[in-house]
Amino acid sequence: MRGQALIFGLVFLSCAGLVVIMLFNGSMLAITKSQLQNAADAGAYSAAVLQARDANFSAYTNRAMIANQVAVAQFVSMKSYFEDAAQTKRRANSTLEDTVYRAFPSAAPAWDIGKRAPVDTAYSAVNSMAGPAVKALDLLIGAMDEAQQIHHLGTMAEMMFVADEVVKKNDPQARVTTSAFMLGDAALRVKNWGNDQTRRHSANDASKEADRFADAVVSRDSEDLFIRNRGSIPVPMWASTVKPYLCPLAVSTFTTFGFTHFGGTLLSSNKKRWLGLDATQGGGMVTCTWMVPCITGLCPFTITIPFPDIGTTAPYLGGHGGAVAGKGGAYGDANGYKNNATESMLYGFALTSPAIVPANYRYWAKGPGTTLDSGGGLQDHYRDMASPLTAKPANQTALENGGKFPITLEVERTQDTIRESTVIMPGADKLKLEDAMKGKTLRALASAHAFFYRPRLDDLKQFTRNGWKRGDSKTEYQSLFSPYWQARLAPTTVAEEAAAAAAQ
Repeated sequence: MRGQALIFGLVFLSCAGLVVIMLFNGSMLAITKSQLQNAADAGAYSAAVLQARDANFSAYTNRAMIANQVAVAQFVSMKSYFEDAAQTKRRANSTLEDTVYRAFPSAAPAWDIGKRAPVDTAYSAVNSMAGPAVKALDLLIGAMDEAQQIHHLGTMAEMMFVADEVVKKNDPQARVTTSAFMLGDAALRVKNWGNDQTRRHSANDASKEADRFADAVVSRDSEDLFIRNRGSIPVPMWASTVKPYLCPLAVSTFTTFGFTHFGGTLLSSNKKRWLGLDATQGGGMVTCTWMVPCITGLCPFTITIPFPDIGTTAPYLGGHGGAVAGKGGAYGDANGYKNNATESMLYGFALTSPAIVPANYRYWAKGPGTTLDSGGGLQDHYRDMASPLTAKPANQTALENGGKFPITLEVERTQDTIRESTVIMPGADKLKLEDAMKGKTLRALASAHAFFYRPRLDDLKQFTRNGWKRGDSKTEYQSLFSPYWQARLAPTTVAEEAAAAAAQ
């Protein structure tokens, strides 16, 4: 009977050893699978981050291009305004006007202050600076347009390389697969995102996409009032009593004189020119009141004599200034682009204002002058959603609001890199245990996408109808005009899992 217990002990130890090996293999596979899935998630998320960064880069450069277009309009406005101001000052300083006008008021300090204002110096500085500045701004806008395109194409090219690098940083033994799934499905997803998520649109043709960009440029939130409607009453001027010899024995006298100015800058109808026009018209009056006999005794008798601006600058009434960035030549455009602000129509209504004579002389006879940049106006392109006019999502979800182009990765790790029994015990494979690793490779899928979401400060529930609205209670949909793109992981679909399994 001796030795019988030893046989049972050996059988028990063998079974226990098999159980230990199975438990060890199972735990190591579970740990490795978890590490691999984390690496896959990190890789997919990094690809979505690149998507979001590309969208945000386009949004920032779109905003910069809009700001620079407005700066071009500012230079056009300044050149036109200061040309008119310098002409008005020269006329105020002329012997004819100064002699005639100063014959009326008893005192005119504002007139003298206006005459001493360094307007000619300011105009000379603006005139010499405007042309180079506009050319530089237009070149910068063009460079941003090209930068958008290069950045987008570069993102498409490097997306999988970055994802693979991130996978290896998280798990040095893992890598993005080169299976038919990755070469087919994943590559197609990158291509579809690159071509169908966003697109390069024209900024200066007759399309609705071009109108979308132009609307942002001429918006009241972009242009200031100086561009749209710069009406003012500039010095020199006076308001004074009349010199005694002009109204002898009068009981009261009063005289006024001043210049009325109107001006504005337009984006042309074809979006390829900025046009500025300014006009100034002067005028005044003298009022003398005497007490004369009447039925009741003495009654006031008043005479009011208006006198016009008698400038020597053609057309002998008022001053004018103009400027253009874009194709030179005549104005030929009174209202410009259809969505210009109402207050900028007719160049700040200068063509129908009390300064109508100098304004129309400038418009029809003189024109805007030499162009600041023949390639001015809105530049050629900008980037936005592929179909920006139909980008309104079907519901309030991240998927609908920009997330329809996820990137799905398949990552793998070979069996010889996993610390299971066949690796640490070379003879263990003779035990004929099934490892269930097809092709001796462990794989994992992960998906992620970029999406658009502009939160509110009081937003506690993301993607709800209330939480998705901005502070002005307007809902903002996906676009490349606001840099609110971010990344998130997304569930893989059954179809993707089936395609990945079939490709192994």
